[in-house]
Amino acid sequence: MSILNWNEIASNEGLIIFCLIFAVFRIYLEVIGFDFGSLPITKALGKNSSEDQLQKFHRSGLYLSIGYIVFFAPGILLS
Repeated sequence: MSILNWNEIASNEGLIIFCLIFAVFRIYLEVIGFDFGSLPITKALGKNSSEDQLQKFHRSGLYLSIGYIVFFAPGILLS
């Protein structure tokens, strides 16, 4: 597989659905108010970063999840 052969990557519906499930789960965690600061990776990153940088890191993950759903869910629902 080549990175230039986009059709093989885009046609992998199983991977897209798998990632959509994780994106929905990420948004669900945000809605219920999950404390991302309690995650082990966040604690490890917290030693080298400020609390504000960690908040921005997790906020960007939320934006990526929303974007993934916006751009890929319609294609899966319409196919």
